[in-house]
This record gives sequence, C-alpha cells and structure tokens, in this order.
Amino acid sequence: MSDLRPITGKYNRIPMRAFEVSVNGEKLCLAGIGDDGVLTTVVHLAARHTEGGFFLQVGGLISQTKEHVNWINQKPLNVGDNVQVKIVESDAADKPIDKYRLDPTS
Repeated sequence: MSDLRPITGKYNRIPMRAFEVSVNGEKLCLAGIGDDGVLTTVVHLAARHTEGGFFLQVGGLISQTKEHVNWINQKPLNVGDNVQVKIVESDAADKPIDKYRLDPTS
C-alpha cells in the first residue's frame, strides 16, 4: 500500500472505518479520518446543455483540527467507468494529497 500512516498520529483501539476507492479495478486510495470527522466520496456531473463532465472527489473533515483533507480532487471520469467504494476497517490511511483549514486562525 502507498504511504500508510495513522491519520491522527495514534492508533485507535478499534480500527478506523475507511474508504478503499478504485476506478476500473485500479485502487486509487485508502481514505480515512479516524474516529472524529466526516469522510466523503462523491461522483458528480457538471453539465451545461450538452457539455460537461464527470468527476470523482474523495475528501473529508478532521473535526478535532478543523482540517479539510483530500485524497482525490476532481479526477475526470468517463461514461462506462466503474467506480468502486469499499468500506473497510484499517489501522492507517493513505496520506492525503492536501490538507487545509477554511479559517487558518481557528
């Protein structure tokens, strides 16, 4: 697995719930935020008339630090792509590609 680490710096007694996300059979990430936060995987279509595209987003919010995290940000998808989200338990998650606070003073 790629760059697995505990997201909160410590291991939980109970493994965290996480999303193992794959597209067309290729594993893209193992996303997890520990035991206090929000984790999302979204496939969306942004369309205007006949133009637009499908995109994949995997991210979340770590409640304790008020940090937003992303593992996949606006990955383009095509008609026919197979997106799989497997709910798993894991001691660690892949390192997010970015982490930020909406209010850096909080």
